[in-house]
Amino acid sequence: MKRFVKNEAVGLAVEAFRTMDRESFYTYNEQLTPEERRALNFINRAVSLQSIEHLSLALETHQPVVELDRIFLGLANTKTGKTLLENLFTSGVDPNQLVVIDGHRSLVRQPLAFPVGLYGVYDHDLFDLAVKNGLDLAYTTTLQRSDRFLETHEINTLDIVLLLTHTEELDERSLVAFDRPTTVGLVERLHRSNAKSLKYIVDQTNYDVSFQYAKHYPLFYAIVGRQTDLFEQMLQDALRQPHHEAMIKDALLAFHNYQPGLATSLGEVYQKSLFEMGHQLKTYAKVDFNQLDDQYVLPEYRELVEQLRR
Repeated sequence: MKRFVKNEAVGLAVEAFRTMDRESFYTYNEQLTPEERRALNFINRAVSLQSIEHLSLALETHQPVVELDRIFLGLANTKTGKTLLENLFTSGVDPNQLVVIDGHRSLVRQPLAFPVGLYGVYDHDLFDLAVKNGLDLAYTTTLQRSDRFLETHEINTLDIVLLLTHTEELDERSLVAFDRPTTVGLVERLHRSNAKSLKYIVDQTNYDVSFQYAKHYPLFYAIVGRQTDLFEQMLQDALRQPHHEAMIKDALLAFHNYQPGLATSLGEVYQKSLFEMGHQLKTYAKVDFNQLDDQYVLPEYRELVEQLRR
């Protein structure tokens, strides 16, 4: 078995980089293998330090750019982020380099491949810079449909940024750049979060109002997700569609057998939001809740439905 020999230059290079001892870093960097340079990831170290000087040293010694997605996220909302990204783009970094994230990092629990520049959407200055450097906002990919076996659905860049599980809010100023309406992205967000960015998308009707996902329209998912701030606008959008009767009928299924026990577990807050949206269905869509079949109304919703019948 070949005996492992530690490369003493590794520690010395790290220390020289940290202290900005340029001459020493040049010397020890020459003694590193390509694998060691990738592992040491001096580009990311410079980003973590938010240091223009450290990044310049890393770039002039031709350090490999690895984990570009982490670099983008590390630059977001920092004082030097824009300057650092400008330097990276000048050195040849491509905002359209594809990154692939694991399923646990997307709301649909499927791996997603997309241009790394989309990570700039959390910081408008970075996103604007990525767009100016050629970020392909027309990029599309496919998603395995959960409701149709062996069928896929095409998603666009707006869908992708909505499907990422990062807790940071999308910068609304960046959403202006996305001109293709979202489908899966909005639906997945509607029934699981109250992201501020959804309001801009709904206000601009930058979503497919008649898109069906797992047999339901977006209006249905707005009720399930207690999207009271969005519901009136989405209802008006639905009523303008030629087949709005089908959308209203579908929305009423939220009072039936979807996620039984939700009202009980969430309590009064859920009941109030459901009543508010039911009242809007009565007012604007002229829904007669007397037509709801009692045998399908969940026990948790019966008192609420009785109120809507008055």
